[in-house]
Amino acid sequence: MINVFFDMDGTLIDSANAITCAVNEIRADLNLNPLPKEKIITIINTPNVDWAKELYNIDNFHHSGFKDGFEKYFIKHYKQSVILFDGVIELLQFLKSKNCFLAIATNAPQSSLSSILKKHNIIPYFDKILGVSVGIEPKPNPQMLNLLINEAPYPTSIFIGDSQKDRECAKNAKIPYYHAKWYQTENLKENEFDSVQTLKEYLLKYL
Repeated sequence: MINVFFDMDGTLIDSANAITCAVNEIRADLNLNPLPKEKIITIINTPNVDWAKELYNIDNFHHSGFKDGFEKYFIKHYKQSVILFDGVIELLQFLKSKNCFLAIATNAPQSSLSSILKKHNIIPYFDKILGVSVGIEPKPNPQMLNLLINEAPYPTSIFIGDSQKDRECAKNAKIPYYHAKWYQTENLKENEFDSVQTLKEYLLKYL
C-alpha cells in the first residue's frame, strides 16, 4: 500500500482549453490581445516566471497563483469545457481497491477546488485535496507534498504531475515522480507516460 499524490490540471483533468479561454477572457477585459494556448500553458508550467506580468501585464501582483483574484473566470470555463483524461476514473478505482491513500496537490486556489472537482465526481476517491491558500505555498515549493507525506499513513509516497514545477516539487520533497505526457506518444523518457495503462505499470512496482 502506498500514498499517491496527483497534480490536477494536465494530470487528472484536461484543462488546457479552459485555462486558455479564461486567461484570454481576462486579457480581453484588460484590453490585451489573446495569447496562443501553447504560450499560456508554457508560462504557467515554468518555475520562476512572473505569471501576472506575462499573462496579464500586471506588475507587483503578489498573489501566489495565476488564478488568484480571477477565480470566477476559471470556474466558468472549467464548467463549460474541462474533461477527465481517458482512464482516470478506472485508475482511481484501481488504487482505492488496493487501499492506497490518494491526494491532490495543485497550484489552483483551495477555494476553487470543490467547484472544479464536483463536476467530475472524483472527490470521493481522495483522502485529501490541497490547493494554494494562505499559508500554503505553490509548487515547486514542497510544502504541499510535505504536508501530505506527514498526514498519509504509508511509508512510500509518489507524486504524479505534468509540469516542471511538479517535477521540481517532487525532487524537493524527495519522493518518486511520474510525468504525464498525454498527447506525446513518442520519445517518452523514463518515468513518463502517455496513457493510464503505462502509469499503472509504473505504480504496480510499489503495490
